[in-house]
Amino acid sequence: MSSQHIPERTCALCRSKNEKKELFRLAKIDESHYIFDKEQKKQSRAIYICKNLACLGKLSKHNKLKIEPQEMLTMLNIVNKANKNYLNILSTMKNSGELVFGVNLLFENINKIHFIILAEDISKKNEEKLLKKIEELDIPFKRIGTMEDLGKIFNKTEVNVVGITDKKMARGLIDIV
Repeated sequence: MSSQHIPERTCALCRSKNEKKELFRLAKIDESHYIFDKEQKKQSRAIYICKNLACLGKLSKHNKLKIEPQEMLTMLNIVNKANKNYLNILSTMKNSGELVFGVNLLFENINKIHFIILAEDISKKNEEKLLKKIEELDIPFKRIGTMEDLGKIFNKTEVNVVGITDKKMARGLIDIV
């Protein structure tokens, strides 16, 4: 049985591993300056950054990794568009009965979950617990929006995680972006 190799990279800021295609590639142009390599094909050393607001925020404040404001804005627009798509889709799905939100409910229904959406600002404790279980069960996941963004969908103050129990819905969400 041969499995296809999927290239993984580590985010230079948060140190989390992810598929190469799920990260921004920043190509090095001199000692501390980088450019956004949208096609991921520039012939130079590079670093990878998560496609989320938390890591982009860290990048904008980083002293040793310099990137032009226009390039940062391009990456920010990509992240915001993806987040908006996911949040809009979740909003339309909220009454379907196929969504489970909150850590406790997610763990109660973990064997029925086919895709997970984590808030970008989830607590480290919950994140570690969830990522361990996600890896163990090989459930695909994405980091989308803040706990407040996810909470608005369900008329709650904050929601830190959403699980999708329907296979077709999960597949559709995975294919977006």
